[in-house]
Amino acid sequence: MINFIERNRPADVKAYTSQASRLKGKEKASGNNFTLDSSEDRVLLSPMAKEIQMAKNWLQTIPDVRVEKVTEIKNQIAQGAYQISSERIAHRMMGESLLNEML
Repeated sequence: MINFIERNRPADVKAYTSQASRLKGKEKASGNNFTLDSSEDRVLLSPMAKEIQMAKNWLQTIPDVRVEKVTEIKNQIAQGAYQISSERIAHRMMGESLLNEML
């Protein structure tokens, strides 16, 4: 077991040891023989945490660049057929700005 100096322990280690101490105290008070063994440590994720992890994994499978879209726009530019709508750009910029303010 590693001994840490109290003031140098990261917050997560402090939280774990604090919780472990509380659990030991509760079990002693109830008369149960409860021991915390590091080989029995486990992490339980909430349903929300599981969903977030699944979404994160799914997002990692999506490519950063949509190659088909880039190729299509490059071809349109090369042919002189690419049309830029200033209204559409302004609308999206305003939408993003409002969204950023809400977040």
